[in-house]
Amino acid sequence: MTCRPRNSLRYGTHDFLRNYEKLHSKVEGSPMAGQKTVLIIATLDTKGLEALFVKKTIEERGLKTLVMDIGTTGKGLFSADIPSHEVAKAASRTLPELLAFNDEAKAMAEMAKGAESIVQKIFKNGAFHGAIALGGSMGSSLALKVYRGLPTGLTKVLLSTVALSEFVTPQSVLNDVVLVQATCDLWGMNRLERRDLKKAALMAATAVQNEDEEEEATAPLVTLTTLGGSFLTYATPVKQALEKEGYEVAVFHSVSSSLQGALMERLIREGKVRGVLDLCPQGVLAEVAGASCAATGRMEAASEKGIPQVIGPGGIGFFSFGALKDLPERFKGRKTFAHNEIASGVQGTVEEMAETGKVIASRLNRSRGPVAVVIPAGGFMEYDRPGGKLDYPEGRRAFIRALEDRLSPRIELILMDCHINDSTYAEKVTETALRLFKGGFS
Repeated sequence: MTCRPRNSLRYGTHDFLRNYEKLHSKVEGSPMAGQKTVLIIATLDTKGLEALFVKKTIEERGLKTLVMDIGTTGKGLFSADIPSHEVAKAASRTLPELLAFNDEAKAMAEMAKGAESIVQKIFKNGAFHGAIALGGSMGSSLALKVYRGLPTGLTKVLLSTVALSEFVTPQSVLNDVVLVQATCDLWGMNRLERRDLKKAALMAATAVQNEDEEEEATAPLVTLTTLGGSFLTYATPVKQALEKEGYEVAVFHSVSSSLQGALMERLIREGKVRGVLDLCPQGVLAEVAGASCAATGRMEAASEKGIPQVIGPGGIGFFSFGALKDLPERFKGRKTFAHNEIASGVQGTVEEMAETGKVIASRLNRSRGPVAVVIPAGGFMEYDRPGGKLDYPEGRRAFIRALEDRLSPRIELILMDCHINDSTYAEKVTETALRLFKGGFS
């Protein structure tokens, strides 16, 4: 068996670069070139070969690329469209200044400022239509900061050695990013790297290439938060009823540790949402309890934008957590339940329930638009009902009392003698939403 030499296209740098130059000249002359552009973010001094492979793969698909070098040495493997000294300059720094820090974290923090500034400007000018970044913990941290400043819906891919780790938390992402976990470190080409790089590059290229312009809105988009069907059942009847009236409904899985609540807030701030049915603001309880939560700042965007809101207490009483075996010491001794091997619930204290009511009232009181709060006194999720295994009447009472005491008189508070999964609750929520939406859209 003959071994392939390591300086070949498959295994080394030199032939790869030579073959790339030949291919690049052909791609630039192809009829598909120039249609759309993918931004590539990478440290070309340490991951230049990988960035070049991604560039080649994307250009083979008939798209253009725009390469940003975020390395601090200025010694990239190839010339970037946006060289590292320009990135440093955008942060009012020079590369020699950054190297003089003798502190990689501090230097990369400055590069992140510059990259963020440049990407914001060039995106507004239509310079690219999607992005892909490569990184370890440093590159990933920088890329995620840049991505947080880009709108939802835009293709954003990150191939990272730490994509699935404690370093990349929901709070550090806060956008609709495609995370690709690298099989091995990005440290020179090998069969594992090529597979990962090609997969990530094709994800970005295919998404950008097949992405149509955002379709013209023919129906107002409204959002609806909920948990899975074993906990809350109102989503289907409410969604169907609103769709019959001409609304488009996007449902958000609002477990407190997920990104969905935070993504809904982003969409509202971006002006893409016309009305909100936040019937499951469970993340506020998690925030109050100091649990790991991606939902910090929930229930703020709609109030800021002044769009109509219908609010419910779905899931409040328990906040979501990961596996019970990982429960922190401070939460041990509370009532808990395992939903599955990776998800569980932890009961909030009566004091936390009261504080959650106060926080929600405070955020709703700032709203510039119409708001109605619909509360079913008989229970806030399936197992939280009289006689149920998670029945929590004292918590419900504390929450309701806080709302009654703190809500502004201009906010409609509807108390119902029913359970949240009763059909009467879904009907009342729908009726209230249609009334508010009809009068509250500008």
